[in-house]
Amino acid sequence: MLLGITDNLQENNRIAAKKRISVATIVFLISLLLPFILLALFHFKIVSGKPVFTSEIQEPVAKLINQDRVGTAFLVSPTKMLTARHIVENLAIGGNVSIIFEKAKSPISITAKVIYFSPNNSQAAVDGKVSMDYFLTDIAVLEIPAINGVEPLELGSSSAVNPLDDVILIGYPNNDYSITKGSINSTSFQGMDLFKLDAVSNPGNSGGPCILKEDNTVIGILVGGSGPNYQGENVAVKIDNIKRLLASAGIDISK
Repeated sequence: MLLGITDNLQENNRIAAKKRISVATIVFLISLLLPFILLALFHFKIVSGKPVFTSEIQEPVAKLINQDRVGTAFLVSPTKMLTARHIVENLAIGGNVSIIFEKAKSPISITAKVIYFSPNNSQAAVDGKVSMDYFLTDIAVLEIPAINGVEPLELGSSSAVNPLDDVILIGYPNNDYSITKGSINSTSFQGMDLFKLDAVSNPGNSGGPCILKEDNTVIGILVGGSGPNYQGENVAVKIDNIKRLLASAGIDISK
């Protein structure tokens, strides 16, 4: 009888030991494979992390030189760039400007052709100053030969943007590369459908992307401000309005 009890205890101990070994093996395999599983989840965008501001966000933003004017333009497809109308409206459609991708892995200088700028339906200028409604359609499209090694910026949706959302401006104020950050002050400006920003900008920033920090997508084009007496009131044309305006004009910026 005692022998039978001993055998049962030994068998129970063997079963328990096997279970412990099995659990330990599973835990070890999970800990070994977990980094690869997480990498796959992020790679295939099953799980998304907080975007990081990398060189890939800076590379598609270029300096635009039009005679004595300097502004900013940015790549949105392999051959199309967006910028502000007021930088190139002195030219005819088909006119050329110089583009320099200073932040590309190897800087690229290229000639771009103006293929579109939106009609100016704003009120007449007073004392050389345009009215704020000028900026509602301050949009131009450039075409370049396809280049290697620079990925276009992704266009987002301005309708999902709210006051106090963080934004980043990239451009060439005073002919010098600059990144500034701030937030959306308001989704309208003086009753007009423009973003008001507190991110710092200066002449030369015009035409640059307004990037939503949350996902690194372009939500607008920086086009100007209300003047030196109103600091922190820079304005951007909303990307949804840009898309609609270009679609109605038959301009395809996807290729």
